[in-house]
Amino acid sequence: MSDYSCYIVDDEADSLEILQDYVAQTPSLSLTYSTNNPRDIFSVIPKDGKPKITFLDIEMPGITGLELAGLINSHTAVIFVTSHSEHALEAFEKDAYDFLVKPVSYPRFLKAVAKVQSRIQSEVNSAPQEETYFYIRGNRQGELIKIHFNEILYLESLQNYVKLHTEKGTHITYLTLKEFEFKLNRNNFLKVHKSYVVNLDSIARHIDNKLYMKNEFAVPIGASYRQELLIRLKNRIFSTDRRKTGD
Repeated sequence: MSDYSCYIVDDEADSLEILQDYVAQTPSLSLTYSTNNPRDIFSVIPKDGKPKITFLDIEMPGITGLELAGLINSHTAVIFVTSHSEHALEAFEKDAYDFLVKPVSYPRFLKAVAKVQSRIQSEVNSAPQEETYFYIRGNRQGELIKIHFNEILYLESLQNYVKLHTEKGTHITYLTLKEFEFKLNRNNFLKVHKSYVVNLDSIARHIDNKLYMKNEFAVPIGASYRQELLIRLKNRIFSTDRRKTGD
């Protein structure tokens, strides 16, 4: 199975054909699109974050490869392929992964591809991983209890401590609600009352000024928090514009 989709932009037919052949010989690559018109590439490179490599000629009519790279390099790795070695400095200023001088040999082509793969893998490995759990102190000396974010139903502030309600039970921790808000994933958790933060994924029903959680506990909705809650819930509503009609 191919790992990288490839795009080739070169107005020289012979060079285009050679690059197409090199991609076909390389198991980790698949040719998605090739063209001799640099303007065609805008409409075909998806902005989906999947690994892509674009081989760009530099000297082309209408728009140069250097200009084009500045427009597409946030969506694809760029390798320049050109007969003009004097453009190397400019190419790397455009954040090119490599610079190939024509005629390009297959071993040099493979070296450039390997450089792209190594750099992308390094970026993936160094990217911060989203935390999925945390620990709180238990009642016993030295005890730590693991809590997964997706198991939390809601948090309840009671004077100088917080009661953490999860699918598996309830825990008390001597942290403030504000400290928990900072720690929690903002996409799934929302403060709906001065004393409550809820996991939006754990809401079973919303009726009037209350949220009924999976454990059937009714969390009150504070007036100052209602608008933000309704906005967040609206984005999750699955509905139709059709209206009920009588028989």
